[in-house]
Amino acid sequence: MLLCGMLLLYGQLLAQSKTITGRVTDEKGTPIPNASITIKGTSLGTTSKEDGSYSLTVPANSKTLSISAVGMDEQEIAIGEKTSILVTLASKQNILQEVVVTSLGITRDKRSLGYATQNLKADQFNDRGQVNIANALQGKVAGVNITNASGGAGASVNINIRGISSFTGSNQPLFIIDGIPISNDVDRTNGGPNGTLGDNQPPNRALDLDMNNIESVNILKGPAASVLYGSRAAAGAIIITTKKGSGQKGRAEILVNTNESFQKASGLPKVQNEYGQGSNGIYSNTTSNSWGPKFGSTPTVANGLLVGGTAVDYNPYPNNIKDFFQTGILSDNNLSINSGDAKQNYTFSAGYLYQKGILPNTGVKRASVKFGGNTVLRDKIKLGGSATITNTLQDGILGGNGQSALGVLHGMPRSIDLQKYKRDNTWKNPDGTNNYGVVGSENPYFGAYENPLKSNLYRIIGIANLGYDVTSWMNISYRLGVDAYTDRRKQIFAVSSGRVPAGQVLDNPISRSEVNGDLIISMKKNDIVKGLNLSGIVGNNINQRRFQSVQLQGDNLVIPYYYNVNNATTLTNGSSETSTLRRIVGYYAQASFDYKNYLFLELTGRTDQSSTLPKNKNTYFYPSISTGLVFTDAFNIVSEVLNYGKIRASYAKVGRDADPYQLDNVYVTGGYGNNVANVSFPFGSVAGFGASTRIAPNSLKPEFTSSYEVGLNAAFWKNRITIDVAYFDEVSKDQIVNVGLAPSTGYSTVTANVGKMTNKGVEALVTVSAISNRNFHWDISGNFTRIRNKVVNIYPGITSFAIPGSAFTGSIPTIQEGQPYGVIIGGLIPKSPDGQRIINPGTGVYQSTIANQVLANPNADYQLGFTNNLKVKRFSLSFTFDFIKGGQILSFTAAAYKSRGALKETAVDRDKAHILPGVIPDPNNSGKYLANNIEIPAQTYWQTLGGLQSEFNVYDATTFRMRDLSIGYDLPASLMDKLKITSARIGIFANNLFFIAPNAFFDPQVNTQGAGNIRGLDLQSVPNARTVGAGLKVSL
Repeated sequence: MLLCGMLLLYGQLLAQSKTITGRVTDEKGTPIPNASITIKGTSLGTTSKEDGSYSLTVPANSKTLSISAVGMDEQEIAIGEKTSILVTLASKQNILQEVVVTSLGITRDKRSLGYATQNLKADQFNDRGQVNIANALQGKVAGVNITNASGGAGASVNINIRGISSFTGSNQPLFIIDGIPISNDVDRTNGGPNGTLGDNQPPNRALDLDMNNIESVNILKGPAASVLYGSRAAAGAIIITTKKGSGQKGRAEILVNTNESFQKASGLPKVQNEYGQGSNGIYSNTTSNSWGPKFGSTPTVANGLLVGGTAVDYNPYPNNIKDFFQTGILSDNNLSINSGDAKQNYTFSAGYLYQKGILPNTGVKRASVKFGGNTVLRDKIKLGGSATITNTLQDGILGGNGQSALGVLHGMPRSIDLQKYKRDNTWKNPDGTNNYGVVGSENPYFGAYENPLKSNLYRIIGIANLGYDVTSWMNISYRLGVDAYTDRRKQIFAVSSGRVPAGQVLDNPISRSEVNGDLIISMKKNDIVKGLNLSGIVGNNINQRRFQSVQLQGDNLVIPYYYNVNNATTLTNGSSETSTLRRIVGYYAQASFDYKNYLFLELTGRTDQSSTLPKNKNTYFYPSISTGLVFTDAFNIVSEVLNYGKIRASYAKVGRDADPYQLDNVYVTGGYGNNVANVSFPFGSVAGFGASTRIAPNSLKPEFTSSYEVGLNAAFWKNRITIDVAYFDEVSKDQIVNVGLAPSTGYSTVTANVGKMTNKGVEALVTVSAISNRNFHWDISGNFTRIRNKVVNIYPGITSFAIPGSAFTGSIPTIQEGQPYGVIIGGLIPKSPDGQRIINPGTGVYQSTIANQVLANPNADYQLGFTNNLKVKRFSLSFTFDFIKGGQILSFTAAAYKSRGALKETAVDRDKAHILPGVIPDPNNSGKYLANNIEIPAQTYWQTLGGLQSEFNVYDATTFRMRDLSIGYDLPASLMDKLKITSARIGIFANNLFFIAPNAFFDPQVNTQGAGNIRGLDLQSVPNARTVGAGLKVSL
């Protein structure tokens, strides 16, 4: 019914239209094919044919045609009563008048900015098979590092702009949609058998955004760019502008976009298929190792289980790991309807995304609806708003532990036919308990299907704007934004699961809400003195955020498969409730001076009052100053080579407040007692609380980051080559940290301002218009990032502490004085004076490690990104490569394949003795060493190299990757006329097509902990996915 109604409306609107014909040529009269002819303010249009001719049906009351072509200046022509319009386009001379959206949604000419930003249009990242906008930016932005948690459906994405600036606070950028801040938080569920070890991989909430609704993304990189947003944007800001209603009065614009794709696991290690389950060459079904007999020599087992009295073949199953990963499906569909005129418009959008993950029983479903509009009342009052409602469902499974689906899968015995369990539906016994070919271990399919992690989230983002033009040079506006969501999560561990044999259920409802209001007075006066223009704003911001999480953990299920906490005999100490409320009130002002459009100066200041700081120190001020000089205009430089040049510089200081409830001593639940006796509360029916082991601070002040930046923009050979280079130097002080105390104090930590950290870096963006003519256009864009981070000092007497959120012992992500942020501290094997590892002559393996050494540094040396855009007539091609040099990752995945004997290399010379590389002490010369000649079995050799937290499982993360590929074709106008549609485009796309990691046998660009401060860990993660698909976009 709805579709029929829409088609009838469409037919009626066509009846109120007329047809315009014409021809598009260049200045020499040469026809321009594939020129775009659209009705201004809409996407209604057509393209010119090979001879430059075109024909376009326009609705009544259409006022202006917009004509553009690759390499030519855009032209606008009034329609009036014309039915024939001939167009002559001039070659493009200046591409540097770019307009970008900056802080508070203010639109600025990029040439006037004294700091670095980078703007991406939707066609640079959409329609490439990505689910999360953060993933879509990978490889395309200078100064920004983006890493996936894994290839799991809905897995989170870590984003850092210009490095790390806070020891324990958030280093994720602030997300802004249409001028209001929204949550991109990762809400972790910290209960369960392993707590925060990385078991769960919840998404960051950018997953809830429908990318089809995004028009552009602008990245504000430094404090000078984002200071107006206050402490929330201390780590930078990602400004998202959504599509608005547009069109011509009397006609609706209907857009349909659909993308269908398939996904496969990428980068799995190569396995051996010569030896099966067992240890020391002997078969055993009690081990996950493949150190058993050689295939063909022991016909006594079937599917890893001993067969009583009957000998059967003992076979390899080469694809038992690979085939556990299924073919993923990704379907992304969107319908939008837009209409409007010069005074009012509206938009409606409905989208549905379905993702079947590459892991069994995992996926994401997202349904969203957006509606909004804007209107002008009495020429001076502007009213607008939008609302987006989203429902996101995620099904996941756990990783990061040996007794999980992935922990068991990686490196599993080569002689187990894992797929047989799925074919026969026998991953559980008739009584529902776990069934697997390794006694005491959990079947990966049992983990996937019987131990799911489910999330059901409802979210609404609402925006309302009211503006009033007081005079021709002054405007008063108020913007109100609300972002609220509730997420109902449930984690199940079935009876007989590897981690919790007695069964467990964990309920975790989470809710977040944020209300943000801005009152802004903006002014703009030209020629306050001759050639000097002034614009400015003053404003007030109120931001309030509320968070609530309730965790109910029930252990020991009475009825095995009834997953309700009322079915548990014990509600454990994992049950808890957290509720926080915080508020910031800010006042800000900005003055921008423009002298003859070549000399620019901008002054900004903001004062915040935070509810999380002491009353006598809760008000803090941070300023910025930036300037830019277009020296080619200032000094009238006329050159065939250099046609544009600007130098810029900025300084900014930005504050960051504390987490809620750090100011007072609090009471907590827990255990109390001594070495003789200990009592935990609740004790029976008696509740109890005790003083926290943290001492509240006597005085607490904000963290501050000061930033200096200088940069250069230049264009050469009539804009054929443009460069944007920046150098920045940031110093972060007064970090808010819980500092460790001596046990003799009776407390474990005190909250204090400590430490200093620096970030210095260079970033560059270069674009080249390699070829530009009427039939062929080729643009190349390259970006470069190099950042050096250093923890200068921490606190008197303290030189290191673990990054909060890690539950590791042995290898710990750490803040270490004198080192880059986040190095992993662990044990290193002692070395001889010439740097060789020392062997214990009594065992033939390495000596015991020396603790508290730098094991791995997750920070990359530098990164590069290259994007190519080609257009040949109606065909277009775009692809992006990126190269990340250096950085290190500690891989438990690699460790599992080595120690379990599954890695291909472990089969080489397995029947021969092995000798570890290194030296042994010379028994006859103290302090001297001899080459190691002690032979050990292959299993001992590889299990020595495969220790979970061994330095041998630290890998150089250098990676070259084809990030994405998109090929499109615009259907010809003649066909569009026959089909009675405005335009249509078909395309194919891919991402993560291939990668080369020369120093690792797996894909090292994963980070199990996802979005957060802990990096460089691969805890038996889901491998990244390769995506290939096709799409169709139609405009009616």
